[in-house]
Amino acid sequence: MKFLKCMAAAALGVLMLGNAQAETRVITLGTQGGPFPSATRAQPANALVVNGRVYLIDAGNGVSQQLVKAGLDHRQVGQIFITHNHDDHNADWGTLMGQQWATGRRKPTHVYGPAGTEEMLKGFMAFFKTNARIRMADTKGMVPPEKLFFAHDYAGNGEVYRDDLITVTAVENCHFASAKEGPDALDHSYSLRFQTPDKVIVFSGDTGKCAPVVDLAKGADLLIHEVIDLDLIEKGLSALMPPAVVASLMPHMRDEHTTAEDAARLAKAAGVKALVFTHVIPGRDEPDSAYLDPAKKHYDGPVTVARDLMSF
Repeated sequence: MKFLKCMAAAALGVLMLGNAQAETRVITLGTQGGPFPSATRAQPANALVVNGRVYLIDAGNGVSQQLVKAGLDHRQVGQIFITHNHDDHNADWGTLMGQQWATGRRKPTHVYGPAGTEEMLKGFMAFFKTNARIRMADTKGMVPPEKLFFAHDYAGNGEVYRDDLITVTAVENCHFASAKEGPDALDHSYSLRFQTPDKVIVFSGDTGKCAPVVDLAKGADLLIHEVIDLDLIEKGLSALMPPAVVASLMPHMRDEHTTAEDAARLAKAAGVKALVFTHVIPGRDEPDSAYLDPAKKHYDGPVTVARDLMSF
């Protein structure tokens, strides 16, 4: 398959780096699943730090503040990768770009995401136009934002980005299973594999049970996977919404998200070295054991329920 060939090419690229020392870590900036605001968890975002360079995977609301809380300079993020265009994952990549520009970044920032990402940048630039005009009038010599903000739609499965430190491979997952499928579908959701000089990190994004994600995650050092407790989320939604609305939402929750047991089965099948649960649903006051106990039935490796600002 094309994305497996890309993974092999990425491994070759790493070997060509020689014996240079490398350090890769992941910081779970935001671990809340879904668009409901939370007092204890920020919306989905992850920082991948490779040899001091910061890459961003998803950019939910508040991501700039989470970067600062993690001790990272928000102006140093040059590449942003979006798994899918739900607002809990993409709400603040434009805001981050704007804050970078207003606070001194003078290098380009690129966002890579599913079809629609390039159109979103056009919309953000229209929104940002008045603010940019005022700031450029106040501060002479600023580079216009349209010369620094860039967006790129994924072409489909396969390699979507490469530089001297990372290679990123995308594969479409099963989060939009009920949507129209095939090349004419408007909306796509991706899982992402990052090959660095010393690690392989896979981010599931939002997905239901999905064989392509198993292939993508083969042999990964770390699998960052979403998780849902179906009973708890149904109970939580029932306290907030009419029964008919809850009934219409639950098929999506069952089919297009992943329980701890199913994520653990995936981790075992893929032979990953460690599993981290994020995008926790409901992610309120339930104990970690709600996810750890089911997972340990199927996966013998280390499992962690992520909290905001954890480092792996």
